[in-house]
Amino acid sequence: FVAMLAATAAGIFAGISFVQMKKQALEAEKQTAHARQQAEAASKQLEWARIDREREHAESVAAWTELDGNDLKVVVQNRSFAPIYDVRIASCLGTQGNPELYYAARKNMVPPSADRGHIIGPAWATKANLDGWVTRHPKNPHPRVDLIFFDKFGVQWRRRYDGLLERHPTQFEIPSEWRDATGKSLTGKREPPR
Repeated sequence: FVAMLAATAAGIFAGISFVQMKKQALEAEKQTAHARQQAEAASKQLEWARIDREREHAESVAAWTELDGNDLKVVVQNRSFAPIYDVRIASCLGTQGNPELYYAARKNMVPPSADRGHIIGPAWATKANLDGWVTRHPKNPHPRVDLIFFDKFGVQWRRRYDGLLERHPTQFEIPSEWRDATGKSLTGKREPPR
């Protein structure tokens, strides 16, 4: 009888211990899940902060065209504190629905420019098609500009002719809609003709 009572008591204590251990395990799981959620939230905040830092540099870059008599000039303004690299530019000699983006220029690096910006002479692809643009738009003969560049973080950006700033996939050096002087796509060409 004493052995049976001892076995029953041991079973009761074992059951109580098991229940307590299970509660502790559930509490540890909850704490682990909470810690994982906090780590994920912190990771997302760091990612958002990184994207904001990258975008801040890209936001300070713009390009436009100016006419000096009959000479078209492309101006690249980099108001950040760091240079931009592998700058590729196309002039938009068309409409919103049909932009007609002609290769305009390429520079290895554009340093910061708090003043007027950097003036770049456009390539033949733009010059060859400029007269038609000026004839169609005598009141506003300044073509818009499509601009692709790498920022100080190594992220490639595209500021489109309509002002939209977006990341540009690094595998695409030249967008498929950019054209040469004859109107053919530049896709697949490493360096457009100057």
